[in-house]
Amino acid sequence: MHAPEHTQLPDASILVFDFDLRFTLVAGHALQGGNGRPSYRVGQPIAHAFPPELWQEIEPLCRTALQGDTRSRKIRDTAGLHSLTIDVGPLCVQQPLFPDQPTLTEGKIAGGVAVVLDTSLTTAAQDEPVEPAPPEHFELVFQRAPIGTGLIDQAGRWVLVNQALCDITGYTSGELIGQRFSDITHPEDATNDSARRQQLLDGEIAAFQTEKRYFNSVGETMSALLSVSLVRDQHDAPLHFIVQMQDISERKHLEDHLRHLADHDPLTGLRNRRLFEHDLKLQLGRCQRYAEQAALLVIDLDGFKLVNDRHGHKVGDDALKAIARTLTRRLRATDLVARLGGDEFAVLLPHMDRQGAEIVAEDLMRVIEACVVDAGDTVVHLAGSVGFALIDQHTLHDDQVLVAADRAMYEVKRSRAAAGVALR
Repeated sequence: MHAPEHTQLPDASILVFDFDLRFTLVAGHALQGGNGRPSYRVGQPIAHAFPPELWQEIEPLCRTALQGDTRSRKIRDTAGLHSLTIDVGPLCVQQPLFPDQPTLTEGKIAGGVAVVLDTSLTTAAQDEPVEPAPPEHFELVFQRAPIGTGLIDQAGRWVLVNQALCDITGYTSGELIGQRFSDITHPEDATNDSARRQQLLDGEIAAFQTEKRYFNSVGETMSALLSVSLVRDQHDAPLHFIVQMQDISERKHLEDHLRHLADHDPLTGLRNRRLFEHDLKLQLGRCQRYAEQAALLVIDLDGFKLVNDRHGHKVGDDALKAIARTLTRRLRATDLVARLGGDEFAVLLPHMDRQGAEIVAEDLMRVIEACVVDAGDTVVHLAGSVGFALIDQHTLHDDQVLVAADRAMYEVKRSRAAAGVALR
């Protein structure tokens, strides 16, 4: 049964509903039935909270919201008893709102949100369409929403924020309202959604998601997932953006950590072969395109197998970590150092000619020989052979460079062995 015609509609409410058009959350002034009790229950059809004549107008808006559309309408029944302004749009979340809901894939619509404002008293004697209420009238209905939500005008200023959004950013509503969102956004991310926002304004898309870094109230850099939609008036003119904001800083930190593990050697912390070969391809492309010159150095420790055989793998691991620290300290910040595997290392030197590469190779062999490792009752002195190959606009393949540098390294190793230089 629908609510009776004399149902007293709310001053303002925010309604969250599922794909069956049933309540999952109501905030703000609760919908009241004629007996003074709430006319809704979680799981109950939202149609039961409205007179049938109004529901005929509201239902299509709710269904289009579930398809990603956002609309603003002013609705009045023929008897003139009820007049509403209603904003309806999709609810896009990454995590379930309730424990029994499944986790959603990024960007998937989880349901719909309707913001309802009762304007019956102000329009009872008017024949003209209802004018939109100022955004400030919606402040109360947002406060209990579980997701950080705000309204932004077309100049990019916050006009309404809820408590969840304040909790995420650390700012009070008074500090945010009137401030541009770009004022707290990381400069590198300030315009990363400009094209999508224009598509939204042009009606090419109904909503979009993007990630932005922002500065919280204590100046820390945080990461947020934004779901952005647009409320339009009855003439399809843009009114304001609806922004739903989720703090994903912990997730981003985890992603960065996992990415680091995938791209770096777990023992030394240096780049691994996969990442280094990617860097080498990029450098080769710059050399071919812009006529840059670079050098690739390959380093192999002399007689390193004896370290593990004589002193154990713990000392061998300590030796590899010591070499990694030595190379990193000696080289420029722009030089890229990697452990290719075993006791083999590589260094990529951007903007380096033959004379410079020869100097660096000789210097690295000297600093490696000065590196010692504590083996308990003795110390282990290390030694290494370094070979290099140049990269210029005539270099065709990255494999070609690796093979050339590897061959050069083995030439050095043979000459050092012949001279009696080895692990001591």
